[in-house]
Order: sequence, then C-alpha cells, then structure tokens
Amino acid sequence: MSILRYSYPTMLKRSKSLSYRQQVTSMTTVLMNFLVEQKLIVIKPFHENGSLKDDLVLRSSDLTDLGNEFFKEVFPKWSAYIDRGGEIQKTTMLLKGLNKLQM
Repeated sequence: MSILRYSYPTMLKRSKSLSYRQQVTSMTTVLMNFLVEQKLIVIKPFHENGSLKDDLVLRSSDLTDLGNEFFKEVFPKWSAYIDRGGEIQKTTMLLKGLNKLQM
C-alpha cells in the first residue's frame, strides 16, 4: 500500500487567499527541487517548462527509502518552521535533517 506523503492540489484548496496559495506554490517548488537534487524522489514533479505539475501528489512509492524517512522526520519540522514565518527559500534545515538521516 502506498501512503500519501504530499498533495499539492489539496494544499492549494485549503484557502482561497492569494498570498496563502503563493506560499504553498513557493514551498512546494523549493521542496520538489530539494527532493530532485538530493535524489529522494523517483517521479518528475515539474513540467518541461519547469513549472510544478498541477496534479502533483507524492506517495511513498514515489520516494526512495531515504525520501520516505525524510518525509516522516524532516519535512514536518520544516513545514512548521515555514508556518511560523520562516524563510521558504532557506533549505538549511532540510539539508541538516537529511544529513542526520544519512548518518
């Protein structure tokens, strides 16, 4: 059974606020770029032009084993940091969390 890890459409539906939707899009873009760069994802989350796929849904089967650990351990902390007003573009927390998992 493949567990749902992240749903971009569902995140967007949580609010009609333009600023919230822009934040979700920025956060998802940064997250997907990180997953691709670190080879934690086995699907392509972007269109050919570099934009996010509108129907992007990540399941456990779309991630490597390390990617699944990352989503369980690191992603919730980074998401909470963003919710508290943290800088979306700052991926230091993601990288440090990934490095801890790799030890």
